[in-house]
Amino acid sequence: MIGADFEKIHFVLFGLDLVEPMAFITDTILGVLTVSWGLYLNRIKIDIPFRSYWIWFFIVFGVGAFIGGLGHTFFMHWGVPGKIPSWLLGPLSIFLLEQGMISAHPDIRKLTLYKLLSFWKMILVYIAFGIVLYMAPEAKKSTLPFLPIAINTIVGVILTAGLLGNYYSKKIAIEFKYFVFGVLILLPTAFIFLFKINLHQWFDKNDLSHILMMIGIYYFYLGTKKTIKKL
Repeated sequence: MIGADFEKIHFVLFGLDLVEPMAFITDTILGVLTVSWGLYLNRIKIDIPFRSYWIWFFIVFGVGAFIGGLGHTFFMHWGVPGKIPSWLLGPLSIFLLEQGMISAHPDIRKLTLYKLLSFWKMILVYIAFGIVLYMAPEAKKSTLPFLPIAINTIVGVILTAGLLGNYYSKKIAIEFKYFVFGVLILLPTAFIFLFKINLHQWFDKNDLSHILMMIGIYYFYLGTKKTIKKL
């Protein structure tokens, strides 16, 4: 189904009316994998900002993904408030990703400027999120507040992991290409959400996006692991 969503799958567990079991499963797998990759990177004992920021990105993103799965499944009980914790972790995780990529920049003046721009972008996103959450019609409160977070994610990932990753691959180490590959794998998720591309009721746009995220973020993990020793 393209351009519209399937009716949400309901199931009962322990007397609770729950929804979207596949979203919970794929979100949980995504969360466990990304946190694990962050912990694996923590074993590399090279204390540089690039490594530290990426470790925290994987952990924060992974925790947010898992909480997001709970927000999907318990929506009938928690409503919009159940989605807010994962939404709030989104801009923070992208900020950590941006800071990680920026920290490798060879020009100290640009590094300082980019880090500052990244911080204020995150603040503006949180302000926009709060405004949309407050002003959105009740029927749209479960989806519309995610829009500024999604836009921030697309822009932040492309500008840093994509463009800076490509620049670093030429100036610092070819292994930075892994970040570019990761971005290319993640890009289709924007179109999947925008055009509501649902392959099946049991494998909708959320599930397909989560699979691509697992692969794309794995390339970020490989890029981080392979480039730490080059910095």
